[in-house]
Amino acid sequence: MKRKILLSAAIAIFATAHLYAQKRVSPGIRAGVNVTTLSNINADFKTDFYAGGILSLHLGQRYTLQPELVYTRQGANHVVFVDDETGQPNGEENVTIQYLSLGVINKFYFVEGFHGLIGPSLDMKIGKNFPRIDFDDDDYGGVDLGIAFGLGYTLPFGLTVEGRFKTGLLDAFNNDYFLGMFDDPDDVSLNRVFQIGVSYSF
Repeated sequence: MKRKILLSAAIAIFATAHLYAQKRVSPGIRAGVNVTTLSNINADFKTDFYAGGILSLHLGQRYTLQPELVYTRQGANHVVFVDDETGQPNGEENVTIQYLSLGVINKFYFVEGFHGLIGPSLDMKIGKNFPRIDFDDDDYGGVDLGIAFGLGYTLPFGLTVEGRFKTGLLDAFNNDYFLGMFDDPDDVSLNRVFQIGVSYSF
């Protein structure tokens, strides 16, 4: 029995060492530029940034699962507000919404270094700046759901260059979890995010 236990422990240790030797698990960081806007609203694109950590799980020769935790600044510039009674423009404002985004990205490698990616995210609102919009968000968590896809290239020493497009699935101005899923898509304002940046795996 003891021999079996020792043998099992030795196999487990060898397998773990082999995984790390092959860099199957690689922590890292990612950061870059956000170019964002909001759907179904009169506004200009906003340029800001994102930054956070990643954990790359190399589960196959052509597949990597990459959980991410990223701070991201989104929104839009020169958002035009319309008076509900007259239907006429009633001023404009730059809108900034800050999220802590928990994503799970699936990477599929075509050839050496080049990959496509797709994955969902759960974005928790941690800050906002749109005082002209009158609503109470204390009853909800300020959550958005998102889906991202894009392309990238990983250099041999661990640096990756990526471009992504991400869309929100819930209304950015109303925190009801179901708004944006079951309502008329023309009546909600969804986050639209273009990301260009780099990541580095240690």
